[in-house]
Amino acid sequence: MKISITGITGLIGSHLIKLLSAPNADGSTNSIKALIRENSIVDHLKAYEDIDYVIGGLEDKESLEQLVEESEVLIHLAHFPGPVKTADELVKANVNGSFDLLEAAKNAKVKQVIFMSACAVFGSIQPAVEESNPLDESHPVQPSSLYGAIKSSIESFCFFHARNRSFDISILRPVTVYGVRPDLPKSEWFQTVDFLATNYNVDVKGSTKYVSVEAVCQAVTKVLGNKEASGKIYHLIDGHIHNLELGRMISEVVDSFGEVEGVMGEEGVAMSNQAACDLGVEFKGLDGIKEYVKLIHELQNKYGGDRHVENW
Repeated sequence: MKISITGITGLIGSHLIKLLSAPNADGSTNSIKALIRENSIVDHLKAYEDIDYVIGGLEDKESLEQLVEESEVLIHLAHFPGPVKTADELVKANVNGSFDLLEAAKNAKVKQVIFMSACAVFGSIQPAVEESNPLDESHPVQPSSLYGAIKSSIESFCFFHARNRSFDISILRPVTVYGVRPDLPKSEWFQTVDFLATNYNVDVKGSTKYVSVEAVCQAVTKVLGNKEASGKIYHLIDGHIHNLELGRMISEVVDSFGEVEGVMGEEGVAMSNQAACDLGVEFKGLDGIKEYVKLIHELQNKYGGDRHVENW
C-alpha cells in the first residue's frame, strides 16, 4: 500500500512507523512517504531506510502535492506547534494547511484519509452525559479552546470531502496520549517520574484522561484500508485517573522516598470507547501506565542526563 504521512517525527508518528514498516499479513510491504520540516529530528527514523522524505510543511502547497502524489492513503497526524505561535499563525498553518492538504489528496485521487483529531473538540457537554450514558461519537461538538476549534474545523473539511466522494475518511479522537517521545524528557509525566526517581517531593493536582500511544497506533492500523470504518469517528480513551493517584502509583513503581502531595482533581466527564473496542483496539488500563513508567525509569537510569534520542 502506498501511504503518505504527516507528523512522523512526533509521538504517534514515531511509534506508528514501526507498525507500517513491518511486512503486511500477505507478506507485502508498504511504500511510505513522509512530510518533514528541514530542521526536524529524524534520528529515531534512521532504521527505516526506505521512507521517502518530502521536505516542507503544511504552509507549503508544493510539498503537500508532492507528498500525496501517487498515494493511496493519507494519514494526517501533524499539528503545527504552539503556544509560542500566535492564534493567527496556528489557524493559518493548521486549518488552511490541512484544507490545502485535503485538496491535494483529492486531486491526487487518494482513496482514504485518516485524520488524527482530538477529544478537545468538545467543550460544552450536554446534561444527559453521565456514567450510565457516557459521551460518545454522536455528541455535538462545541470547542472551548483554539486547539479544539482547529481540530473540529479540519474534521468538517474531511466530512465535506467524503460526502463529495473525494475519498473515504476515518477520524480518530484520542485524549491525552502517553508514550516515549523521540526527545525523551518531553514524554508524558517524565518530570514526575524524574523527580520521584531521584527522591524529590512532588505536588500535583487535577486529573487526566489517558490512552497509550500503542492503542492509538493500533487504531490507525485497524481503520487503514477498512471500508467498514469509512465515515466514522472513534474515541480513543483508556481511562481516567487523578494526578494525585498517578503520582502515588509512580512513586511506588520507582520505589521513591519522595512524598507525593496535592489535591484530587475533578471526576471528569464519562466517555465511551466502545466504538474503538468494537473496531478491535485493545486498551491496557492502569497496567499500561505502570509498564510505561517502568520503561521511562529504565531509560532515565540508563542514560542519566544524556537523554537525547540518538542514545536510545
